[in-house]
Amino acid sequence: MMTDMADITAIPILLSPDIAETVSFARALGFEVETHDNYAILRGYGIELHYTHTTQPEACHETSCYIRGGGIVALHGVLSARLREGPIKGQNVRLSAILSRPWGMSEFYLHDPHGNLLKFGTSTDELPAGLSFPEG
Repeated sequence: MMTDMADITAIPILLSPDIAETVSFARALGFEVETHDNYAILRGYGIELHYTHTTQPEACHETSCYIRGGGIVALHGVLSARLREGPIKGQNVRLSAILSRPWGMSEFYLHDPHGNLLKFGTSTDELPAGLSFPEG
């Protein structure tokens, strides 16, 4: 018997050597945060991300997740504005421009303070008429 699996969602679990710093980063970007011991759940903009504590901070530079959806252009604008409001104190946060990729996606990248890479994308074919981004 086949059951309806339409409500299944994958939620990435990223690593953080400093959960308090991750919480500060997330709140500065406008996410709501719930914490449990050495674990944080970030929710906002239709996204949910989980972070768990690690004692190996170098591992963060080897992890990433991909977040796909039609609202990434608007999300990029919101995140850019929040980062312009002021630096996230002591945090090495990087936000790229939106670029059209050869594989048919328009994407931007956000590096969290620990080096995790959050990739955001939407199909270039699904962009509003007349909207395009430089190739990269």
